[in-house]
Amino acid sequence: MTRLAVIGGGTMAEALIKGLLGQSLYQSSELLVTDPLEARRHYLAETYGVLVTSHNREALAAPVIGLAIKPAQLPEVLREVGPDWPETTLAISIVAGARLERLASFFPRGVPPIVRAMPNTPCVIGQGITAIAGNERVDARHLEVAHALFGAVGRVLDLPETYFDAVTGLSGSGPAYVTLILEALIDAGVQQGLPRRIARELVCQTVVGSAMLVQQSGKHPAELKDQVVTPAGTTAAGLQVLEEAAVRATLCLAVKAATHRSHELGKVSH
Repeated sequence: MTRLAVIGGGTMAEALIKGLLGQSLYQSSELLVTDPLEARRHYLAETYGVLVTSHNREALAAPVIGLAIKPAQLPEVLREVGPDWPETTLAISIVAGARLERLASFFPRGVPPIVRAMPNTPCVIGQGITAIAGNERVDARHLEVAHALFGAVGRVLDLPETYFDAVTGLSGSGPAYVTLILEALIDAGVQQGLPRRIARELVCQTVVGSAMLVQQSGKHPAELKDQVVTPAGTTAAGLQVLEEAAVRATLCLAVKAATHRSHELGKVSH
C-alpha cells in the first residue's frame, strides 16, 4: 500500500526518499514518485526501490501527497489532480513561492489539509532545516506527519506563513551565500600559498566547527568572535578589512533582496 506519493522526482524529492528510507520510517514499497522523465524514474526505482510512474493521477491513491515541482509547473499539475483530490488527503508543498491561499484555489471539491514547507539544500545530506506552516484544515496529526518527513533530513520549525519570504531569503537561499564565502576563502588560502586540497579542508572544517560552536554554546556570535581577536593581532587586521568592505551590510542586503524576490514571486503565483 502506498503511504506517501511525491509528485516530482527532483533533488529535494530524492533527499526526502533517502532520509525516510534511511531512518526506516517508510518501506520502499510504500513510496510512489511521479516524474515525466523516464531516465529519472528509472534512476529512482533502481537506486531506492520505490514505485514510479509518469501519471500524476496515480498519486491520488496515497493518504499523503508531496508536491515537489517547479513553480511554473504548479498550475498544470494541480489542474490535473486537484479536481479529484480527496478532501482528507494531506498535501505537503515545497513549491517555492506558492502560498497556502494559492494552493487552496486548485481544489474545487473542497480544500484539503495543506502544509507548506520551505526546506534547503543541506537536506540532501540530512543537515537541512525546514520551516512549515499549515492551513486551517491542518491538525496535530498532519503536523506530526510533516515533522516526520522533514525531520528525516534535518531540523523542522513551525512558523507562521508570514515569515516564509524571510525564511526563503535567509535559509532557503543561504546555502548559496555560504558556499560563495567558502569558495572565496579557499581561493584566498590558495593565493597565500596553500595547496587547494588543504585550503578546502581547513575552510570547510572551520566553517562547520564555527557554526556548531555558535549553535551549541548558546553564546552570541559577537562574543565568540571577540574570543578570537587579540589587540593588534592577525584576526583584528582581517576583520578591519571585512568591515571596511561592508561585508556585514552586503550580506544583509543579499537576504533583503532574496526576501523581496520571494515576495514578488508569491504575488505572481497568486
